[in-house]
Amino acid sequence: MRKLSSLILAATALTLTAPAAFAADAERNDRLYDASGASVAKVNRVNDNGDILIIYKGKVRMIAASTLSNTDGKLTTSMTKTEIRRQD
Repeated sequence: MRKLSSLILAATALTLTAPAAFAADAERNDRLYDASGASVAKVNRVNDNGDILIIYKGKVRMIAASTLSNTDGKLTTSMTKTEIRRQD
């Protein structure tokens, strides 16, 4: 029973930390690139859940961790600049 409890606890912990681990490559001051490969802004903050905050066009924008990837060593979002501009 103890091994089963440990296994369930480990699986739960992995599930809860997966989004943050996905964007764990993002660090403050990393450059963010959009879907076309164009530079957008520097990362201002990385939240515990892996979402990042940038300042784009004079406003703070939140980029969801689920849109982030590491493409050719660059932090890239699947969003376009137009989509980023619509973020609050």
